[in-house]
Amino acid sequence: MPKILGVPPSPYVRKVILAHEHKNMPYEVQMMMPGSDDAAFRAVSPLGKVPVYVTDDGFSFADSSVMIAYLEKTNSTNSLYPDDANDYAQALWFEEYADTKLTEVTAALYFQRVVGPAFFNHTTDVERCQEVINELIPPQLAYLESKLTGDFFVGDKLSIADICIGGSLVNLLHADYELDTATYPKLAAFQQRFFSIPMVKQCIESEQQMFAGAKS
Repeated sequence: MPKILGVPPSPYVRKVILAHEHKNMPYEVQMMMPGSDDAAFRAVSPLGKVPVYVTDDGFSFADSSVMIAYLEKTNSTNSLYPDDANDYAQALWFEEYADTKLTEVTAALYFQRVVGPAFFNHTTDVERCQEVINELIPPQLAYLESKLTGDFFVGDKLSIADICIGGSLVNLLHADYELDTATYPKLAAFQQRFFSIPMVKQCIESEQQMFAGAKS
C-alpha cells in the first residue's frame, strides 16, 4: 500500500493522513524525522522536509499539497475540493494560507512547548512562547473568525480548507493553547466540531500517545 514517510505529529504529515482517512484510502506511515540524512529520502526531499509519499508502484514525491492533488487525481471518493469554481479557489487559498502563515505561528508554539522538548532535546523558551501567544497568534485567529460563516470554511461540507486549518488548531491543542470563546466564538465552535470527527479524534489521541512515549 502507499507509504507516507514522516512523523504523524507533523502538521503536514497529519494533513496527508487525514486526507487518506477522509477518502477511506489505505496507507502506511513509515517513520522518518525531518532533516533525516537517509539517502533515499533526501533524493526525493532535498530540503529534508516531511512527508514524502511512495505510491504502490514505487513512484515517490514530496510536498503535502502535491500529495492531496495526487489523491484527488487517483481517487474521486469524498473529494476534498469543492466543485464550484469560486469555492474551489477559496479552498486552495485556505490550504495555502494554512500551510504557510497559520502553521508558521501555531507550529512556533507547538515546537517550543511540545515537539522540541519531546524529540529534539530543546528547552522551552518562555519569552518566545509569550511573543507567539501575545503577538503572532491573535491576528491569525481573528482572520479565521472573520472568514467562517457556517459549519465549514468553504461550502457546506468538509474540504481541504477544514483539514488544513483544523490541523493547525491541533497544534494549539497539543501546546495547551485554548481559544477564547468570547473573542473567537465561531472558530471555537468549529474547533469543537472538527475535533469531534472520529478520524480527527483518533489522530489526536495517537499523537498524544507518541508524546507520552517520548517523555517516558
